[in-house]
Amino acid sequence: MEARPRLIGAILGFIISLLFILFHWKVVLLILGLTLVGYLVGLYFEAGTEIRRKLRELLSLFLR
Repeated sequence: MEARPRLIGAILGFIISLLFILFHWKVVLLILGLTLVGYLVGLYFEAGTEIRRKLRELLSLFLR
């Protein structure tokens, strides 16, 4: 089914817009930021050694 990613995106957009309406925008951005950090940490732990090496190289470029 090709429309599935679009449907998921539309549902996520709807949920985020409801959060903006119901809560203060800072709370919503904090929730979204922490969710993104959690996703990236999980992605890092599932990644192989090559991806971990590439991430370390990328971080070393930013921290120089």
